[in-house]
Amino acid sequence: MRQTDSLHRLWLGAILVLTTWALWPGLHGGFLFDDTSNLEPLGAYGTVDSPSAVARYATSGIADPTGRPVALLSFLIDAHNWPADPYPFKRTNLILHLLNGLLLFAALVELGRAIKLDRERSHRAALLAAGLWMLHPFFVSTTLYIVQREAMLPATFTFGALWAWLVFRRRLLAGQQRAIRGMAIVVVVGTALSTLSKANGILLPALLLVVDCCLPAPDAKAAGLRTARRWMLWLPTIVLFAAVLMSIPGNAAFAVANRTWTLGQRMLTEPRVLFDYLAQLWIPRPFSRGLFNDGFVVSRSLLSPWTTLPALIGLVVLAWIGWSTRTRAPAIAIAIGFYLVGQSLESGPMPLEIYFEHRNYVPAALMFWPLALWLTGEGSLQRLRIALMFTLPLLFALETRLNASLWGDATQQALVWGQRNPDSPRAQAYAAQFELSHGQPDRAERRLRNALMARPLEIQLLVNLVDTRCQLGGMSGADQSALLRSFEQAPDPTFLASKWLLDSLPTAMAGTCQGFGITQADQLAQAFARNPVTATLPGRQSEAQHLLGEIALAEGKPAAARAAFDRAYSADLRLDTALEQAAELASAGQPALALQHLDLAASNKAKPWYRWRHMADLHGWVMERQGFWQGQIDELRGKILDDMRNRN
Repeated sequence: MRQTDSLHRLWLGAILVLTTWALWPGLHGGFLFDDTSNLEPLGAYGTVDSPSAVARYATSGIADPTGRPVALLSFLIDAHNWPADPYPFKRTNLILHLLNGLLLFAALVELGRAIKLDRERSHRAALLAAGLWMLHPFFVSTTLYIVQREAMLPATFTFGALWAWLVFRRRLLAGQQRAIRGMAIVVVVGTALSTLSKANGILLPALLLVVDCCLPAPDAKAAGLRTARRWMLWLPTIVLFAAVLMSIPGNAAFAVANRTWTLGQRMLTEPRVLFDYLAQLWIPRPFSRGLFNDGFVVSRSLLSPWTTLPALIGLVVLAWIGWSTRTRAPAIAIAIGFYLVGQSLESGPMPLEIYFEHRNYVPAALMFWPLALWLTGEGSLQRLRIALMFTLPLLFALETRLNASLWGDATQQALVWGQRNPDSPRAQAYAAQFELSHGQPDRAERRLRNALMARPLEIQLLVNLVDTRCQLGGMSGADQSALLRSFEQAPDPTFLASKWLLDSLPTAMAGTCQGFGITQADQLAQAFARNPVTATLPGRQSEAQHLLGEIALAEGKPAAARAAFDRAYSADLRLDTALEQAAELASAGQPALALQHLDLAASNKAKPWYRWRHMADLHGWVMERQGFWQGQIDELRGKILDDMRNRN
């Protein structure tokens, strides 16, 4: 027994080393896309180096109603300020991935015991299944995309809770009634920590329910288990899915206002998405879609595209297989049920984007366990089984190494993703940026114009085309018209539009790009403000008015600038932006207008506790209790008054 255990530990160590080797090249990559917006709060209010600073930072999240404070706090392992070095963040993600693999291994060992496997086979199957999951190339993007620690931490608490639940379950069936208390703690603590990392962590009771209901339990000893299952798993699962159903009308309205598809179209599309995921999981390849999935074709009806109906039927059949095999083949039923329930929120009636690889990180965790059980079993095809036990992990490791190497080379990453995602505007814009930065504006222009043929209103393609044309000699009248039309009519005027225009104001003011001056910038800002979608979103309204204020200030119209800044603040009560605006007015020689704008900002009060609906409300309360914003306002007011006295 001891010799066998030592061998298992040796193999487990080898898998961890192999996983580290496979992912190591990707640790040298940089920050990408949402990394910046999610990590900027590290420096938003100064260095996070005191309890009060930690409180400000931990409540600053805007994703999910919870703000994901556990995930935010985990970033303090790597940095306490911003900007920061990406390497420590990626290193911590790798360590977390290895930890998740260990927890998954422990949970699978307990699962093996629960279905009456002998100790040797239970450990071997758990080693192989956890190893295939850790080494799978499909999870490179989850591990090396820093912000997806928010997807990795729910896995940590889910796998840990699954292992602990199974241990207490075994003790309960052995007659230890006190184990019920441990099961309750597992559900409450595990669900809380998982949900505070990312909202889909709230699925933990449902995932435990799937596993528990597929496991055999002796009737004579199962009364306590049935009680625990009823109150700790069934009740929160029913409440959760009832809440999801009640949220459908609001989700549908949000989709109409903010997406290019309806909620019904999303629900038709997701079965196709799930089968695309499954194809990637079972036929792994070194290079996947990466982070660019906006080109995935949305289903407009059951027959458009034609794969919609077969995918929907296939999903029903898969669910039926899982249900029908729960007694005679519990491993298959658990793997299927865990995957479908794990996908039920992010791939269900939530108005999220259509496709993301990281959504498989938790749901696919048990997927390779049935295969591992077959490979480690006895019977025919023993040589084939043994060969696959060794070759599959090595194959996965090699493919993961190739993908991780791409993640460590930003230029090649942009070009490969552009090649693999020809229908993705994001991928084409990203690749064009790298071509432009490497002295290839002609190639960048060809890429962007080809992409615009299919999506003429796509803002991110057009703004990158402007940058390219500015290097090649200037914008044409047709380019100006297309850009103006896009800002006014695009169905999804993203933050990218306002940020690009704000960053481009120095170029417009300097007149260094023919066809793009301050007049064109003002026209674009006006068009952005008129966009019907902008009118429905407070954040976009605020961005549009802020742009108009910046342009008015550049044109020497301080009164108009202050009026626009006031409208921007009233649309979206951002005190940090208001302070920045007041400082700009003061720097432009308008201290009186700056003080008036500060007075407007100072009139904002945090919501009373009984009106809290989101972490942002708690954040406002924390900031008010600490007197942070009042201190910032008083400091800026004092500087402006001192400057006025010095001038007089």
